[in-house]
Amino acid sequence: MIRLDNVTKQYTTEVTAVRDASFDIPKGEFVFLVGASGSGKSTLLRLLNRQERPERGSVFVAGQDLNAMADSKVPFLRRNIGNIFQDYKLLLNKTVFENVAFTLEVIGRPNHVIKQQVPAVLELVQLHGKEDRFPHQLSGGEQQRVSIARAFVNRPLIMLADEPTGNLDPSTGEGIMRLLDRINKTGTTVVMATHDQRIVNMMRRRVIQLDRGVIIRDQVRGVYE
Repeated sequence: MIRLDNVTKQYTTEVTAVRDASFDIPKGEFVFLVGASGSGKSTLLRLLNRQERPERGSVFVAGQDLNAMADSKVPFLRRNIGNIFQDYKLLLNKTVFENVAFTLEVIGRPNHVIKQQVPAVLELVQLHGKEDRFPHQLSGGEQQRVSIARAFVNRPLIMLADEPTGNLDPSTGEGIMRLLDRINKTGTTVVMATHDQRIVNMMRRRVIQLDRGVIIRDQVRGVYE
């Protein structure tokens, strides 16, 4: 599903965000990327989404070589990748329903599909009955659930999550992790960057740890040491 072969990403001659990174993530796996701020976690996610391109090495996602991919093909790649962010990135002037529907509208799904899929995914994330609320009327945890619904409504092959519990209290964060676990069990591959040691140790999934751009540990059912 995802493969990196000796990938190096430099922002300047003095700043190497990722250095000689290699790993394979099979379909349906749940993987944590951990490490201190600036260790390269977010850069790895951007490489997987073709927001960044490496100076050296190869990045393969869903069987496609991202280095060789034409720019015109990138939007099609991203239809198979859902993204979740720490700060939610919701459209403040749109309701919960409209925020989630927007993903489907952008890729040209017909109205009858939108009317069927949006309520179903809002039910999954436990927001049934809040379709007409605006983001400012929701708690932080509810806003993150809208973000997850928006990322998942197109049933992507891969979900990339960058610190999705970073702005949430521990109890709310645990609820978000249960939701991501449920989504992972539908077959979606989840790659999550996090600082949250407690969440990683609670979930006991594969852990890839970075230190100044270098992978120093890749452990199945790992903990954040």
